[in-house]
Amino acid sequence: MNGISKILFWIFTIALGFVNPLISVALVILYYLPGIIQSACNLCNDTSEINEPLSQSVDDYSDDVLEEMK
Repeated sequence: MNGISKILFWIFTIALGFVNPLISVALVILYYLPGIIQSACNLCNDTSEINEPLSQSVDDYSDDVLEEMK
């Protein structure tokens, strides 16, 4: 959204807030919802990338460590 449309959106939202506050709250939630979902999905993708290097197979350990593990 450009600057003028943002100003119109917020004026419209505030005006609806005087008529029915629930509609105003719903508009604000819908306005911010895509950003919240995107940041949550990015957080999930970041944690899955972090967990992948930590998983090692048994073949990656040296023979000495495998003997100690037994």
